[in-house]
Amino acid sequence: MFGSLLWKECKMWLKSIIFYAYIILLFLFYVSQMGEGTDFVKPEKNQADYGMTYSEDESVIMNETLKDLIEEYTRGYFETYPIGFYKKVILSEQEKSIISDCISELTGKARKEWEKEYDTYIEGYSGYMDEQGQFVEEEKVPWSLAVSEQLTYKEFKEIMKKVSDTIGAGSEYSENRLKSHGIVPKTYEQAMAEYEEVLEKDKVTGAYARLFSDYIGIVLGILPAFFVVTRGIKDRKNQVSGVIYSKKVSSGTIVLSRYLAMIIMMVLPVLAVSCLPMTQSLYIANNVGVVPDYLAYVKYVIGWLLPTILFVAALAFVITELTESMLGILVNGIVWFCAMFLGLSNSRLINAGWNLIPRFNGLGEYKLFQEMLPQLVYNRCFYTILSFCIIVLCVVIYDKKRKGGYQIHGKVFKNSHSKCEA
Repeated sequence: MFGSLLWKECKMWLKSIIFYAYIILLFLFYVSQMGEGTDFVKPEKNQADYGMTYSEDESVIMNETLKDLIEEYTRGYFETYPIGFYKKVILSEQEKSIISDCISELTGKARKEWEKEYDTYIEGYSGYMDEQGQFVEEEKVPWSLAVSEQLTYKEFKEIMKKVSDTIGAGSEYSENRLKSHGIVPKTYEQAMAEYEEVLEKDKVTGAYARLFSDYIGIVLGILPAFFVVTRGIKDRKNQVSGVIYSKKVSSGTIVLSRYLAMIIMMVLPVLAVSCLPMTQSLYIANNVGVVPDYLAYVKYVIGWLLPTILFVAALAFVITELTESMLGILVNGIVWFCAMFLGLSNSRLINAGWNLIPRFNGLGEYKLFQEMLPQLVYNRCFYTILSFCIIVLCVVIYDKKRKGGYQIHGKVFKNSHSKCEA
């Protein structure tokens, strides 16, 4: 029975304009974001730019963190992300004094001294837009403030803990965020090492599959909601519920078959669209003499993107079943907005945490991805399990509606075919 219902649902989607609209929107988003492709080329010596990376040098991390701290302190507020959401923190005079003392400890200079150096730097700082529309900085006076040479990294972390505790939850100065301040230009040697890792460990296809997952994950954080809610509203207008409720099939079978059919019909177009970047990455892999991983995109779609689809579809499904309205789109829209905002909390768009839409907006960087991978695994497992829990709730709600025991807008829902329930 389950198999026949599943097949029937899938065939119904093939006849639905909603399904083809979903495919078109997915394709258009891909073309707009990745249509021109991304070149993967071997670094050459004396290039003007090799990109950016996170420094492992403790002195770089300390000095870059100090610079960010002083700039935020003088700006008058701090950016924090408690539970992943942006919060602007304005400190009290007492809290400002604590931060000021911490900066003095870090620099080994009195407050008036480091403030004077900072003011001198700001007076000589300017910038302009070049012909390409890029902002060009001009530092007429070089940045001179640095962490005291007598300060050890252990002492530095202790001071930063005090800073973080004063600012509050989600501070950018907590121990696990310190490294994120040390963004520095890559050297030729670092760029070459990354290039070789992409060839040997990523087989080229893995690097492109990650980039594809990063971009497509953005639209999959919201598009399935329209897919699910529109279908639910359409069924209500066509009065399909009366026919379905009268069937002598368990509520679990009906809900799971419909949910699984939606997931299948949403994943298949993603796999189809992935064939476009896969062709490009296979071509590049063959040109550089690497045996590609032909299943790389399938692995990333299932492991990275599927949990997002599962969650968005489950949330939209249960809200639509609960309210019989378009509210599922609004709720998913709020979740999507928060997830996107959380992704922007990292200047390089590389993070997982508990975000619904994990980001890894870089081609290659295999080592950095391996560091993020445990977070990503926990993240994807969490949303998969949460999706199944939501669907169980949906089954309960659906069953109550079939039996006429669920209230909508203060009125008891009554099934005109309830007598057919054996």
